[in-house]
Amino acid sequence: MEQENINNKIFRKYIIDYLGKYHFYDEEEFKKSRDDWEYILDNLKESNRFDYNGSSFTFTKFGSISEGKTEKDVSIEVEDNNINVKINNETVHLDLIYKLEVKKLEDHFRIATRISEKGDSISCLLYINLEEGEDFIDSLNYIKKLQQEYAKPR
Repeated sequence: MEQENINNKIFRKYIIDYLGKYHFYDEEEFKKSRDDWEYILDNLKESNRFDYNGSSFTFTKFGSISEGKTEKDVSIEVEDNNINVKINNETVHLDLIYKLEVKKLEDHFRIATRISEKGDSISCLLYINLEEGEDFIDSLNYIKKLQQEYAKPR
């Protein structure tokens, strides 16, 4: 009965406050990836940050270009015995083996990881309120352990 209560507690749908997705490019790669690269790069060089067409562009401390997109009130569904999650009803893989960093902030938990999407691996930050955050973090740790089990040689 206790295990069932734990499962009911962590295997469910969560609404996280923010999901930030970040692509990183070197300058040449950035130029090849977009038709409007020159306009963005000119504005970015002027102020080191440029918000354009739903994205925020910045230079990183390593000199690469970061493109960030943030969504609010994002649904993430966690299921028992599943190494993937559903973000807004789309199945995605959080690469929790590679990265799972949690930081408790004043009113949120900030969780850094990577999302594997079709043809791309994206850095992301998840922000969830403190009230639901503990259960959500427990569910991510469960998924990470499951991913580690699947990754072991058989």
